Amino acid sequence: MGDQTLRKCLPQKKSWIFLFLTLLVLWVIFYSVNFTDHIICTLAELKEKIPATKTLKHPTEPQNHRAVCSFHSVFPEDVPESDFLKDYIAWPETPSLPSNFSLIDTSNAAHSTFTILPRNGGGTWNVGDHLKVLIEMNDFKGRHKKSGGDLIFARLHNPTVRAGVVGEVLDHRNGSYTAVFPLLWEGSAQVEVILIHSSEAVKVIERVNLEYPGRIFFRSLFRSGSVTEATNCNVCLMAPPEQLCNFTDLNTGEPWFCYKPKTLRCEHRITHSFGGFKLNPMQKEKKLFQM
Repeated sequence: MGDQTLRKCLPQKKSWIFLFLTLLVLWVIFYSVNFTDHIICTLAELKEKIPATKTLKHPTEPQNHRAVCSFHSVFPEDVPESDFLKDYIAWPETPSLPSNFSLIDTSNAAHSTFTILPRNGGGTWNVGDHLKVLIEMNDFKGRHKKSGGDLIFARLHNPTVRAGVVGEVLDHRNGSYTAVFPLLWEGSAQVEVILIHSSEAVKVIERVNLEYPGRIFFRSLFRSGSVTEATNCNVCLMAPPEQLCNFTDLNTGEPWFCYKPKTLRCEHRITHSFGGFKLNPMQKEKKLFQM
């Protein structure tokens, strides 16, 4: 009798345990749904509270919006390194281009020359040596230039073996340049020197860069529902901060800004693309860029 009573009680206990587990699972599912909804609602609330534009944690003071850039995004501790890099890549100072300048007074490749200098110590060159080339820039009348600043590309190559190396061009700031090439292969080689831009053209580019910092511009598309807007973007824009969307990278400090859309918000940006290019030289200056 005792054994039979025990067998009857066990199924009954199992039923109660199964019912308890079922209720527990239903409660967990119900609670999880509510909890998920709570997370979604909380995130939505936070999204509304987060400002559309982001700023750097410790940026330097923003410049006046009439300056070249609306923001100065370099961290104070990075200013020395930034100044060093600017000095390192600074282009040589050249005389200002007068408004009544004549093209015949500008650098001209056809009247300029280059000479391969003898090897130090004489003899033939070996792999590992450095070949030096002296470049003399003249104007359209064949007169030697008195200042530097020309943008020159030099290379040493052998089309037969498909070998080549770019030379380092040193500006002596008196119309003379030295191109230095490392000799990396055995056999023959050809020296090629190309005048990319005259110093006068470089001066025009420098002026245009200062006057029109956004001449190379980009576009971002903003969309919400059926409303679509596009605005210009760049590393700096001539506008007060309240008229800009600040997409500066908070980790690297790399600046990036877009003009705010008229109706949409900054977080509605969906795509980014190249916008265009404007040189904006004066009519007479355009001749400096004609081939």
